[in-house]
Amino acid sequence: MSSRLILLLTAATLFAAGFPLRSLEHGLTISRLRPAEQMAEAAGRGGPLAVLGGMRSLLASLCWLRTNLAWERRDAATTAGLIELTVALDERPLTFWLNGARMLAYDLPEWRQDPLAPVAWRMSVNEAYAQQALRLLEKGVRWHGPDAALYIEMANIHLRRRNDPAAAARCYRLAAGQPGAPPYAARIHGELLRALGRPEAALAWLRQVLPGLRADDPLARREVVLARIQALEQEVAAR
Repeated sequence: MSSRLILLLTAATLFAAGFPLRSLEHGLTISRLRPAEQMAEAAGRGGPLAVLGGMRSLLASLCWLRTNLAWERRDAATTAGLIELTVALDERPLTFWLNGARMLAYDLPEWRQDPLAPVAWRMSVNEAYAQQALRLLEKGVRWHGPDAALYIEMANIHLRRRNDPAAAARCYRLAAGQPGAPPYAARIHGELLRALGRPEAALAWLRQVLPGLRADDPLARREVVLARIQALEQEVAAR
């Protein structure tokens, strides 16, 4: 097949994909006041887009490109709506869920911040967008399926944006229980338990984790966990 024919076929595919995407974006624009969850549920997961089959991935990629363009313009409403539409088109890529949640939790609230506004108002803005990001990730667990990366992202939002170490500890615990979870999820869960004033629980948890950490795996940091166990044993004994 000649390169010219390949280009023509690619252009035709993108042109054909543009029609449903533009139609969906039009619906997004005129329905700006509808909740994003309603828009996503109506668009995908067994709705009209289910008939697109293999085109879902292409449409989602195009939608994600437009999401980034809206992000560059600092158009918060369109960015949030297109994130929802992207995951509705194709829930499989983790990058849509993770990067979408980061945009919602970290970028969008910064666009609304006013250094002259009361601290309480700035905190309320951060909380509102953090909760929106958490709802997206919770939907990711339902649609994509449980994954350590989704739970770790939730934990980071609880810790960095909401200053809620207890909620972060719960999410790191969920992350540590997933297949292929990075070893640091279990370590951070233990550290957060200790920071929350629960050294006995932290000690029990790290003792449970230790046998599964390989000594020849530098990422497991087995020696770090062992040292933390010894320190916690002394702390608990002194109480």
